[in-house]
Amino acid sequence: VYIYLGCTLSQSFNPDIHHSPVIKMGWLHKTPPQGTLVFQKRWVMLDAQYLRYFQNEKEVYSKRIIAILSVTKVLNVGGQKFEVVTRNRTFLFRAENNSKCSRASRVSLISKQGYLEMSGLRSKLYVVICADSVFLCRNAEEHSQGVGITSIEMNLGAVKGTDKRSFNLTTIYRTFSFVAESEQQREQWVEALQACVSHSLSSNAVAQKIWSEEANQRCADCGAPHPDWASVNLCVVLCKCCAGVHRGLGQSVSKVRSLKMDENAWTENQLFLLLGNDKVNLFWAANIPPSEMLCPSSDSEERQRFVTAKYCQGKYRCYHALFGQQEALNKALCNTIQTGDVLETLSLVFCGADVNCYTGDPELPSPVSVAQHYGQTLQVEFLTHNHNTGRSNETKAALPISHTGYLFKTASSTRAVTEHFSRRWCSLNQGNFSYYESEKSSSQSGQMKMSDVLCLVVNPQGKHGYGHSFELYHDSGRVYLFGEDSPDTVREWIKVIGKALVPPVAEDLVGWSFERVGRLRYTAGQSFHCPCLGWFSLGGSRLLLLLHGEDQVDNIDLRKLQELSMEQEAAAVVLVDRGRRLRLEGDRRPDYQGWLSGIQQGLGRGDGPLDQQQLTETEVPVIVDRCISYITQHVVMCLFMGGFSSPFPGLKSEGIYRRCGVNSKIAALLLSLRHDARQVRLSEGVCQVDNVANVLKRFLREVGEGVFNGHQASLPWLHTTSDERERVSQYKALLHSLPPVNRATLGAVINHLYCVQCFADENQMNMHNLAIVFGPTLFQTDGTDNSAGQVVEELIQNYQDIFNVSGSAVSAEELVCEVLRRGNIPPQQGDYWSCFLVNDNQEMERPLHYQERALAIYFSLGKDCHLVVKRNCYMEAMLIYIAAMVDVSRNSMIKFSDEKGQRGKRTFSRRLCVLDGTSLRLYKEVKSTQPERECQVHALKVYYGIKKRLQPPSCWGMTVVCEQAERDKQQWYLCCESKNELIKWLATFMNLQVPSPSPTLIIPSKSREGFILQYSPLPHPHPLYPTRAETVSFYSILK
Repeated sequence: VYIYLGCTLSQSFNPDIHHSPVIKMGWLHKTPPQGTLVFQKRWVMLDAQYLRYFQNEKEVYSKRIIAILSVTKVLNVGGQKFEVVTRNRTFLFRAENNSKCSRASRVSLISKQGYLEMSGLRSKLYVVICADSVFLCRNAEEHSQGVGITSIEMNLGAVKGTDKRSFNLTTIYRTFSFVAESEQQREQWVEALQACVSHSLSSNAVAQKIWSEEANQRCADCGAPHPDWASVNLCVVLCKCCAGVHRGLGQSVSKVRSLKMDENAWTENQLFLLLGNDKVNLFWAANIPPSEMLCPSSDSEERQRFVTAKYCQGKYRCYHALFGQQEALNKALCNTIQTGDVLETLSLVFCGADVNCYTGDPELPSPVSVAQHYGQTLQVEFLTHNHNTGRSNETKAALPISHTGYLFKTASSTRAVTEHFSRRWCSLNQGNFSYYESEKSSSQSGQMKMSDVLCLVVNPQGKHGYGHSFELYHDSGRVYLFGEDSPDTVREWIKVIGKALVPPVAEDLVGWSFERVGRLRYTAGQSFHCPCLGWFSLGGSRLLLLLHGEDQVDNIDLRKLQELSMEQEAAAVVLVDRGRRLRLEGDRRPDYQGWLSGIQQGLGRGDGPLDQQQLTETEVPVIVDRCISYITQHVVMCLFMGGFSSPFPGLKSEGIYRRCGVNSKIAALLLSLRHDARQVRLSEGVCQVDNVANVLKRFLREVGEGVFNGHQASLPWLHTTSDERERVSQYKALLHSLPPVNRATLGAVINHLYCVQCFADENQMNMHNLAIVFGPTLFQTDGTDNSAGQVVEELIQNYQDIFNVSGSAVSAEELVCEVLRRGNIPPQQGDYWSCFLVNDNQEMERPLHYQERALAIYFSLGKDCHLVVKRNCYMEAMLIYIAAMVDVSRNSMIKFSDEKGQRGKRTFSRRLCVLDGTSLRLYKEVKSTQPERECQVHALKVYYGIKKRLQPPSCWGMTVVCEQAERDKQQWYLCCESKNELIKWLATFMNLQVPSPSPTLIIPSKSREGFILQYSPLPHPHPLYPTRAETVSFYSILK
């Protein structure tokens, strides 16, 4: 019988996987079994136990195997040939050079042997399980003679039953399928093979070291001798029975390792030698009643009850003196880890100290970093093992959730066809998810604690063969895929698993159509050194989250994110939403890529309808907002570090929206905006006004479903009543019926067109001309029917009525309040905010009177001017001076210059300056009776600052603009000798012009979240500017 077990080696094959070291290997020529003189080339390998030969050097399993003990002699027959003689056969080999073979003298103990059927072969094979290997032979006689087919090293194997009589032996190279004579025989073979696997992986080296501490020679829970398991985070050595109960608690409570099999986990066994079971039980078992103590003969139910009470509930522990005082516990932990007292650290941690707390030192932010700094390696090991574990006083009771039913299961999420699934009876009960071969099976095929499940993922319909499927990501790194064609069945499983997965306070996370839900480590704000564990639920463009220590679920609209950035090396993603910075850490987990992909998909896409676009806080697509803001100038908060940007007259551009731009540049810009609008910055000199205007028109014409939410929804707009007043009412009702994003987009566009027609004298685009352009654009028609243009013209004409806007009445005070609200700026005692009119060219600025009308001022601005909201750094000192003022007037000598002179070269000379309730007067000399300059107080506008090219004698200057007549405008430059003197002059001006000033112009009592704002680090107060966040146009604030 010719038996060939083909399996090719991978390039990474390591011959050292065999337990016995290879003595010699190479090519030899061998005669076939028939005894002909035709030599066949074979790859031969000799170790201390066996001589094997293979088809070639890439094969894993041999063609024949010869036990060294069965070899009677080796003869050199000349001609570079030699014979290997056994009791019933002689093997003839020929080599290029003479070789010598050695004998071995080790005898392996056989645990089980017998005949088994093997898939793909007609005859049975004689299978022998020997210590840590499995041998395949043609028959028992051949085995007795020391000859066989091949051997299988079980350190690379796994055994699993597949049917009543059959089972699989799986290695990294191939799977062997065997069939036993009976179900009982199958169980015996599987048990023997599993023991063989355990034996092949075991090593007594670690156990002997751990047992060298006498206290570790007894189980910490029941006292059984020679325990060969341990919980590496609880620091207890356990017997096999107690370790099984610990493993059932889940990795979040007890991390169980074998002393013999998990050799790689024992990098620092000194921790167990330092502590030992007796010392550790001084904490864990300080108060055990004799009636509740375990013994080696205790049954599994008693062990389960005892272990849960001891470690989950902390029932018997020795409470620390600081128990219940979180800050004190954390502080004590930070001090203790600087020493070698690991037992005290254990007591602190399992009485509530946070191993991830912030130490208060930015250079050593976490307890682990402190321990590393002080060279406390055992403290580092203990903290690392307890980095993600739950605290005994925080462990919640299992939720009373149960569910059973059949599902199809596979262990890989990459498989997409139903043939790879196996039907399993699944059961969820008391936080344990188990599955069986059938409803009648008593033994589990697998089990997982819901506390060890990191993430539940709901797959798109039909993704994995079955109509509906979901995945469970386990803490061990495994992924379990379940599927079923019935949507109701899968929906019910997702519902109950979701409820069992999240804590009760987070049930809102699973009460909607989510795509994935689970826990992630995160950091909030700028402090990336203090990670916490939070619960997250993602679906479409919504991300629900429950952060550590909170009892309310929060909601993030991913379309409105101000920033999304990825840290590839750290496997983290940073979200910026409404001024809040959130950093989600992947921890190299398999589910992280799914979270990242889902978040990226939820950001919005430029080729979708309006509600799938990236949005601003006001529900306007970022593409629309970018274009409008660029054309209308960024008036509010569009200043950059180091100086002011120079706006351009976009609204006044002649023929705007009628002139054609460069088609290639328009297409390229629209493509980049659709790809990621938030990352596109439109800057003067790079983007032409006409190109941006055409991008806006093209986007509105091509966007899916249009602004009016589809053709059918747009028809009522085009067929309204003939009565003008009734039409306006109809427009209002139709506007209200639009979806929020469509309504906001239409409002932003009409608002913009309303502003454009205000400059019709300069840009030649009145309401009618704009309607001709935007009618077909907004309604996505061919322009042959003028009804679309008529609707747009009436929307512009009746803009304030239809959209309920009263922008012309917005005061500077209201503008400041709205900016603070959107900026999410919390109220601070002593903060004084103002809206400043800034003139770039003159390098001066003045705070607006709180009742001044912001819109009127905005439209009067020149190309070098801005409106900026910022703190008024002089206000507090000015108010103090005003409070102590008796006579509202001031006079003193001051440095003065005016607009006379050539090429901007002016000299500053001393003048007597007198300011009272009527006028500002400048005298050339103190004794002068007639003023050299005079201006009425009501005609004065006082600006902070003097332009530098005038070379003022100090930095404490004012620019006073006097407008007594329409064509009589003068600028006086007054320079003080100190900051204190400047404040007194400014306070006097303010008190005379504004008898009852509104110093802050009111800070809202309850701030709301908005965009990110930061300050310039320059000594002189600088306007607010946005960093990697959206800028806000003046018009959006008026709405």
